[in-house]
Amino acid sequence: MTIKTTVLLGLSALAGVACLSTANAGTGPAEAAWAGRAEAWSTAQDAAGGGGQQPGAAKQPGWKSRDEYDAFQAMANDKDPHKRIELAEAFVTKYANSDFKDQAYQVEMGSYQQLGQSDKAMDAAHKAVEANPDNIAALNYLSFAFPFVFEAKASDKDSKLAQTETDAKRGLEALQKLKKPDNVPEDQFNQQVKVLRANFNGALGFVALQRKGYAAAITSLKAAQEDNPNDPYIAYRLGLAYEYSSPPDFDNAIWYLARADDLAKAAKSPDAPGIDKFFDQVYVSRHGSDQGKSDVLTQAATSLSPPAGFKVPPAEKHKPTGNQVVDAFYEMEDSLKVGGDQAQQAFQQLKGQPFAAVGQVDSVEKGSDAGTYLVRIDITNESKSKDGVYDIELKDTQPDAKNLAKGDLVRFDGTIAAHALTPSFYLALDGKINPDDLAAAGEKHKKPPPKKAPVRRRPAHGAAR
Repeated sequence: MTIKTTVLLGLSALAGVACLSTANAGTGPAEAAWAGRAEAWSTAQDAAGGGGQQPGAAKQPGWKSRDEYDAFQAMANDKDPHKRIELAEAFVTKYANSDFKDQAYQVEMGSYQQLGQSDKAMDAAHKAVEANPDNIAALNYLSFAFPFVFEAKASDKDSKLAQTETDAKRGLEALQKLKKPDNVPEDQFNQQVKVLRANFNGALGFVALQRKGYAAAITSLKAAQEDNPNDPYIAYRLGLAYEYSSPPDFDNAIWYLARADDLAKAAKSPDAPGIDKFFDQVYVSRHGSDQGKSDVLTQAATSLSPPAGFKVPPAEKHKPTGNQVVDAFYEMEDSLKVGGDQAQQAFQQLKGQPFAAVGQVDSVEKGSDAGTYLVRIDITNESKSKDGVYDIELKDTQPDAKNLAKGDLVRFDGTIAAHALTPSFYLALDGKINPDDLAAAGEKHKKPPPKKAPVRRRPAHGAAR
């Protein structure tokens, strides 16, 4: 399941992060650096902000002029996010060498986030980190937002994953240097640290998940879950990491997906229906029915981890249906669902073998390889009765495959190239749809030509008006 949601991190959360500092980033936000000096503006030492620094101490940020300070305050205190963005750009242009350049970009980041423009907010966050690699608010936003905007098919996905890994690791390092401000209560400070650490570890877990490093993903996501146990996305990704491990750990996968389902519903997340559907598919695929599913959901809602001995019994082997093709498909499914070395050996015998059948189109989309289409086909009654569940994923190079639509009956043949167990079992084939069926689909779904507008004729010369 692909999760797509608007990245919304409250400005109050960003402000909370901004009040925390690192040893390399000074003592706090821009206002604090000016505290006690705004009214005493009279000397060059005040302007430089460098008086009284102890030998060997980290350089503290300081204002270079009263105009710089006033410009920053005008930007930070403006209520209009559009105006703040305009003033932030003006500030970093006019005061390019300001010690507070990163915080100006941070204000711009928060303003774009407030406007729901996540891409621009992330651009501003990157600029903040370029200006100050220890800007923990920007590193936090980048780590939090990235999983929601990542595009797995993008040509630059690898470089973006690498950048996010760097950002998250840098964030964890900066977190180690974080000092509690005197005016922040201990419990509030510790809670904010947990939020930050969960976001950084969550980002590392997401990166590992995309790279198929499932063991590393589980380690990072479990660390994130300890700090933020009620985040549905952390639980969801942890479930995926267990599900896609080799061999799959179905029991842990189902537990954490169930917990994600519970948490997403409780939070009224826009992704709750998708998470619920995915959990249902995984559970039924493993168990053979939805019996016992509600009990798992009830248990997972109240416990972070599964109890000792938690097991979801696998489905019984399919009984013969009398349909030779369907029975052959079921036999392959049963042999591949056992997992472990036995399933790997079974697939090595199946790979490259021919498979042909008649089925019903579930969906069609362009493949990742140029000039290919992925035609998903139902051949069993179970798949035909469930939307989005299919038995075959056929990679076809025929251009007319684009004419197919859900419900079309097709004949197909190909060779077995791969298989998947989650969210439900299917075989991946390299092959083709019968050309006659493609032609019939093209005729069936041909759009009628647009109707011509009626021609208005002028009345004959001399006709009565």
